[in-house]
Amino acid sequence: MVLVISPVPPVSAGEDGAAREKAAQLQTLREKIRQLQASLDKTRDRQQALRQALKAAEKEIGRLSRALRKTRANLRLKQQELTRLQQHHQQQKEALSRQREALRQQILASYAMGRQGYLKIILNQQDPARIGRTLAYFDYFNRARAKQIEEIQRSLKAIATLEARITRETEGLQNLLGQQESQVREKERQRGRRREVLARLEREIQTKEQRLQALIQDEKALASLVNQLQSVLTDIPPDTSEGRPFPTTKGRLIWPVSGKIAARFGSRRNNTGKLRWQGIVIRAGEGEEVRSVHAGRVAYADWLRGFGLLVIIDHGDGYMSLYAHNQSLYKSVGEWVSRGEVIATVGNSGGRATPGLYFEIRHNGKPTNPLKWLRARR
Repeated sequence: MVLVISPVPPVSAGEDGAAREKAAQLQTLREKIRQLQASLDKTRDRQQALRQALKAAEKEIGRLSRALRKTRANLRLKQQELTRLQQHHQQQKEALSRQREALRQQILASYAMGRQGYLKIILNQQDPARIGRTLAYFDYFNRARAKQIEEIQRSLKAIATLEARITRETEGLQNLLGQQESQVREKERQRGRRREVLARLEREIQTKEQRLQALIQDEKALASLVNQLQSVLTDIPPDTSEGRPFPTTKGRLIWPVSGKIAARFGSRRNNTGKLRWQGIVIRAGEGEEVRSVHAGRVAYADWLRGFGLLVIIDHGDGYMSLYAHNQSLYKSVGEWVSRGEVIATVGNSGGRATPGLYFEIRHNGKPTNPLKWLRARR
């Protein structure tokens, strides 16, 4: 989160600089709101495009599923037809075997009848015409049987041709079925991936919308403070009893609290790198004393969202120091403080996970590296 300093109206000679500082911060905050709104619009555009792609994918899955169902139905019909043909083929083969056996028996009977007929004519003096008629009947039946066999053979050949065609069609349908099933699976995978991305975008949009609302609230609060700064009296002179002006103390200021530096000025505050620290974070134990780095007048002493219990001291000449995430505040707005005077205790207010002090120095609204102002540690 970009630092938002929201002091109450300072009543020192540096009031004009403080007002300019707040106006500059307000402008910066509005620019962040504009950028976040643009980012949110872009994410929503991506969301809309993804929804359209998801809609198209689901329609395509529907079309492929219908085609797949039709192919499966056709395949079942072909398999049923092939089964019927195979059964008919088997029946015809059995009929052919029976006809062939019957023809063989007829031929044997005809042959036997023919031999017996000649013997009977010679030995028994039977009527040759009668025997001839009997043999003619046998010949007729044999030819009729042979014709039936030929018809069955033609039927078997036609069945075999049809079986081959249906087998090819069945194989083609099975290949088509495999392709369609593969297409449906791929489309379903694509739909799953799009749904995951869409859910991530929706979470991102929700986060950005919440962030945007928070920034808008910050803007309103800061704008109100700027208006107050512009309307306050400016005729109260600064306290110069401690002599040295703030600009001459660069590299000589005392540390507000003892502890290791947990975050440095300008370092990234998040993984994207878009937010950077405008001051430093000093790791310290809860309840440790926080001291003013230089003499000045308390311009703000209250809770501020994102910073918790916050103290801002106006040092004149447009310089301010900020002390955030305190456990408790010991000074009130308008009080003068001396260099090294206790103004608060270390805490983790404002949503900080661990105790520590967030410390800033600003000049005319512009953050400056506090480490260049604080005395070097040995």
